[in-house]
Amino acid sequence: MKPKKKNLLVIDLLAIIAFVATFTPLIIPTSTNEPELFGLPYTMWTSFLLSVFFVVLTYCVSLLQKKDQHAD
Repeated sequence: MKPKKKNLLVIDLLAIIAFVATFTPLIIPTSTNEPELFGLPYTMWTSFLLSVFFVVLTYCVSLLQKKDQHAD
């Protein structure tokens, strides 16, 4: 397997795992908002960190998919 394809597969698997974890009690616990971080409840700051993780994954994919040919 080519290194580029292998890296894309790893990124895809990380994205799928993060997506599934979003809807588990790990991110959305039942009837609790503790602990707080900077006054934000647990669900809010873990969701923010998960969003940042998705942005980083998207950036990694864009680096791997960069083409040498440009439109101009």
